Amino acid sequence: MIESLARTLAENPMLTLFVVIGLGYLLGEIEFRGFRLGVAGVLFVGLAIGSLGPDIAPPEALPTLGLIIFVYAVGIHSGRAFFDSFRRHGYRNSLLAVGALAFGAVLTVGVSFALSLNGPRAAGLYCGALTNTPALAAARERLRDTARSGKLSAEAVRALTDEPVVAYSVAYPIGVLGVLLSFVLARCLWRIQIPPAEEGPEIRAADFVVKNPGVIGRTVSEVLGLHKEVGFVVSRIRHGGRTDLARPATPLAEGDIVVVVGDEDALARARQIFGAATDERIELDRSELDYRRVFVSSKEVVGRTIRDLDLENRLSATITRLRRADLDIVPAPETRLEIGDRVRVLTRRDNFQAISKFFGDSIRGAAETDFGSVAIGMVLGVMVGLMPLPLPGANTVRLGLAGGPLLVALVLGKLEHTGRVTWAIPAAANLTLRQIGLLLFLSGVGIRAGYSFAGTMRVNGPQMLVAGAAITFGVTLATIVVGHLWLKMPFDSLMGVVSGIQTQPACLAYATDQARSDEPNLAYASVYPAATIAKKKTTDAVFMWH
Repeated sequence: MIESLARTLAENPMLTLFVVIGLGYLLGEIEFRGFRLGVAGVLFVGLAIGSLGPDIAPPEALPTLGLIIFVYAVGIHSGRAFFDSFRRHGYRNSLLAVGALAFGAVLTVGVSFALSLNGPRAAGLYCGALTNTPALAAARERLRDTARSGKLSAEAVRALTDEPVVAYSVAYPIGVLGVLLSFVLARCLWRIQIPPAEEGPEIRAADFVVKNPGVIGRTVSEVLGLHKEVGFVVSRIRHGGRTDLARPATPLAEGDIVVVVGDEDALARARQIFGAATDERIELDRSELDYRRVFVSSKEVVGRTIRDLDLENRLSATITRLRRADLDIVPAPETRLEIGDRVRVLTRRDNFQAISKFFGDSIRGAAETDFGSVAIGMVLGVMVGLMPLPLPGANTVRLGLAGGPLLVALVLGKLEHTGRVTWAIPAAANLTLRQIGLLLFLSGVGIRAGYSFAGTMRVNGPQMLVAGAAITFGVTLATIVVGHLWLKMPFDSLMGVVSGIQTQPACLAYATDQARSDEPNLAYASVYPAATIAKKKTTDAVFMWH
């Protein structure tokens, strides 16, 4: 029965792929005392099915493609927030990552001496326990050069270079599972409750009577220009019994009534600026001015700031609110519009059609993306990932097919657009790409690693498994203790840092699924480059100590 099933799965790799994805999702949704695997369930099902036979494996290009799609979509979405957060916590996170990896190298040397492991196996154990394939490839290349310089036979060279792979294949799965279990253990031990993602403060409209002598006689733009960030929009103004749009050049007179849109803090600032609040509520009168919500889908609008659009003069309209993904935003003149934004535009009723045409107002257009720019970005990312970067000591390191696309995507996400090329991906399309890429990666990696993992476990696995678990749990738990108890890091960000230290998208996927926010993605991106370089150097150090 099992042999027949294994043969069927081996002969139909695409069937195998979707069986793993379907069963993995079902497993991930099972909840036990508040814990569930989420999308990581796909990885475990892949390991189980892959262990049934050596020929059960999807094409290697599938998990690689999935990894590139996943990290590129994460980078594009997180670009702006990453650079903002890096200025605050990036160096701290990177130093924590380097320290954790140095501790892992020392721990590996201690474990390998206790178990009498040779240098190649110790290096493979270290790479597997911290799930780093580029470091393993560098270790094998170094062994190959050493063996050839010693004039060993081809068979001896192959045997020597396989040494780190044996240890790596046993330690790699526990390198993933150990991190996930450490997350669960820490949350249970310290009773950590991850707060839900912030929905943002409530945005509403309020009316104020202009009484402040400091603003009387000034235009709206002059008044707002006196303050760095007011956080509100002036939408309407009533002067002499007539209500009109509040244009930048509109002068303010004593007794005018202005309608301000913002959160509670912004409205409090507006009261100090203009004068007294009033219960007039002129925004409820929609006989002259009315608002319409439209989707931003026109390429002529995407990537431009609200100030550049000059809506007041061009279309006698103004943007009072903006909804991006699931968050309501009070727009500023410098706010750049993205595909998929939904804006609330105030104008005359007979102007609605012109407003819709100007912004595009297409749900389909707001969900679609320019796959030409996506392809160009991914190509650039792969090229950067394959590029050797010089390190001290005449060594080089490559960021790989995960680090290169991630780094390029972060930069492009920060730029948002270059000329007429828009790098941003609509929120709906971005989430879909992320899910597709992640499912391809987790299912492919799990299936391909399943049989070798089971086989190695049967031969010499228990000893290696214990050694790999000691390194994984030691590094992960030490990082969590330092980050949570000493550095007081939020646990959702800390999970992202640990995932970045492991350079492991599977752990990141679990962290993001549990946190329901982008904080793990930002923390992961902030430590990934430093972790990749540090792993190369610490792997060399493990060799040297042997």
